[in-house]
Amino acid sequence: MTVDSNPGSALKAASGSWKFEWIEALERFEAACRELLEEELIAVDTETAGWQTGNERLCLVQIGAPKREKVYLFDVLALGDIKPLDAVLNDKSRVVLAHNASFEERQFGRHSIRMRNVVDTLDLARRLRPDLPSFSLKSCVRFLLDMEMSKEEQVSDWSRRPLTQSQIAYASLDAEITIRLYQVLKAIEDRLSLDPAFDVPELMRELHHTAKERFKLTRNIAADLAYLNLRYDMLRDALRTRLIDGAKPYEGEFGRAKVSRVKQTEINPSKVRSKLPEIAELVIKDAVDKKRFMALVKEQGIDAGMVDLVSDTIGYIDRLSLNLADFD
Repeated sequence: MTVDSNPGSALKAASGSWKFEWIEALERFEAACRELLEEELIAVDTETAGWQTGNERLCLVQIGAPKREKVYLFDVLALGDIKPLDAVLNDKSRVVLAHNASFEERQFGRHSIRMRNVVDTLDLARRLRPDLPSFSLKSCVRFLLDMEMSKEEQVSDWSRRPLTQSQIAYASLDAEITIRLYQVLKAIEDRLSLDPAFDVPELMRELHHTAKERFKLTRNIAADLAYLNLRYDMLRDALRTRLIDGAKPYEGEFGRAKVSRVKQTEINPSKVRSKLPEIAELVIKDAVDKKRFMALVKEQGIDAGMVDLVSDTIGYIDRLSLNLADFD
């Protein structure tokens, strides 16, 4: 379902303000890599051809450089060998931003290039704004930057040359917008940071204040929020049941819904011992399902003292007991 972050107002279209440079000559490529070595923070994005996950063909690399307010567009199909990028990406002194970084890491890995000191803005958004309906770049830009980002070119043919002006604009925007998204998320993270000098009374004061402010903010909507959360879960479960029972998948004005059969596997200990004996004893452990065990002890009326006789102490954890004072 489409939801405006500013109800009643149209979001402005996301657009880039940085300059960009298309690079397909080896000499200019090497010079651009040297320029990027001067950057302390960069954003990386890639465009590929091929629909099968794991077998994509890298066609274009985009790197945003904030100091220069510039996006470098490296034509991988023309350059062939992009190994000089390893010096840029595989350097712990430089922060490398990417949205869903595992995709970029996979593409560069095929060219023997490692990404180091990576900050994934998708993971950052998931941690700092768990309330977002989606953590795609489009969704994060919509709800955190209040801009609408077109992704029409995402599925276009990136192996065809020359690229259209629309494709080039899209590619350069992704790298620039990732920088801007990171800046917003970093501001949230900085605001959340705790003073390491706080002692226990100061931490309790801050915790009490935070709980009080949260209560004040939500007290008038708590019942409605609980109702909506429960209804959302019930509707989602009902939708899943209908689709499993054979209802037609939905695609329309309210979004998309379908059920896919996903293969689930578990590692077979006997097969590991047979096929991989060199690691079998390192990974195969005898284990008891403690939750099930305790339930059966209670169900069958077994003396609780017997639990100690079949238990081993493997360590201790520090469990916090916390009760905050009532709010004014």
